[in-house]
Amino acid sequence: MLTVEQPILAAVVARTVEPKVQLAAWGLAFSLVLVLAAPSISMMAVSTALSRDRASYLQGRRYMLWVSLGLTSAHVLLAFTPVFDFIVVKLIAPPPEIVEPVRSAVGIMLPFIPSLAVRRFQYGVLIRCGETSAITIGTFLRLSIEVALALGLFWLSNWDGLVIATAAITGGVTFEALYATARVRPVVGKSLMGTAPGEQPLTVNRFMRLYLPLVLTTLMQILLQPLVSASLSRMPDSLGSLAVWPVLYGVLIVVNSAAIAYVEAVIVLLERPGSIEALRRFTWQLGLSLAAVPLVLAVTPVGNYLFGRVAALPPDLLRQAQAALWLMVPLPALTAASSWFQGVLINGQRTRGITEAVAMSVTTVALLLTLGSLRDSGLCATTDGFGAALCALPGVHLAMVAFAAGSTVRNAWLWRRSQRIYLSIRLRHARA
Repeated sequence: MLTVEQPILAAVVARTVEPKVQLAAWGLAFSLVLVLAAPSISMMAVSTALSRDRASYLQGRRYMLWVSLGLTSAHVLLAFTPVFDFIVVKLIAPPPEIVEPVRSAVGIMLPFIPSLAVRRFQYGVLIRCGETSAITIGTFLRLSIEVALALGLFWLSNWDGLVIATAAITGGVTFEALYATARVRPVVGKSLMGTAPGEQPLTVNRFMRLYLPLVLTTLMQILLQPLVSASLSRMPDSLGSLAVWPVLYGVLIVVNSAAIAYVEAVIVLLERPGSIEALRRFTWQLGLSLAAVPLVLAVTPVGNYLFGRVAALPPDLLRQAQAALWLMVPLPALTAASSWFQGVLINGQRTRGITEAVAMSVTTVALLLTLGSLRDSGLCATTDGFGAALCALPGVHLAMVAFAAGSTVRNAWLWRRSQRIYLSIRLRHARA
């Protein structure tokens, strides 16, 4: 449910004045805030793995609050100081007409990061204790609030589409943080009363050994968003590419949602003897099922309806989005495999391999995007074969190709690094 948030908000933005400018600014602003939010996003996997007793939960929550304070301070610097001009205007260099809207949006989203950290940490505890239905309820309430705010502000105010989207998502995330905090209290009292047998106290060093590699991993993944924005800004038809990218990426996140959520399920369920083979088979089934979704969108009129009627893309952007669906097909299957490998490594508390794999993936994506952004420099004129094919692609299509290549590299390394942990888990299950 949560992943339909981006397409819904993009659809509202697309129906306001100057939709190209507003969509481009919304995509860039949200990606900037997500970069700062990377440590918050990692909280759910850490909480799921470490909140095994009341003492560990309380200590982990204390660390989470300190991290949130530091991230909010960094957000203030980005939104209200010359740091914004250096990062956005000089480094990313977007079209000039979207700079000030992006600045306003980043300021409006100030409560987003601490709220995200709180809700993801508390949800990790709910996953650990088997109370996942509470997460479904919280997500539904958040989405309902965001839709109500977006539609209400769209009909009752004259605000820009970007302001409507940022106000809606900030309000929804803040509410969900309050809900998660209230909902986890009885669960902690009932399920995390004492200390788990044989469990060592949660120290700063133990927390950071698991947490920091995941933060670096999430940060590198999220840095792809401003990297894509910066690259698209330097390609032909930059405004059109920046406008269609958040819509395409929103569809990709929706399709990938089950694969992304699979990580925490693997972490918990691998502790059950005999589960490893069932989970491995399910990974294949999940990946193939999700890959069929963009394929169906590409070969049926559903894709045209989604982009043309729901997302309200102009005709020129509609054609780019439809063609990009074919390039999206392998990505959900690659994400499912990645979640399986990451779940194995996190269950074994060996997260360094995840960071290494994502670093390789980001490097691959960056190289391909850099090639695309240099197409006007004369490089493409001297390139043939695969390089020439990349140079001929529209910006959003090149971004999809880069994501697929990066995902392939990431999975190859994750497979290599997870094999020893996989065999140790199988041995543990056999002994049990």
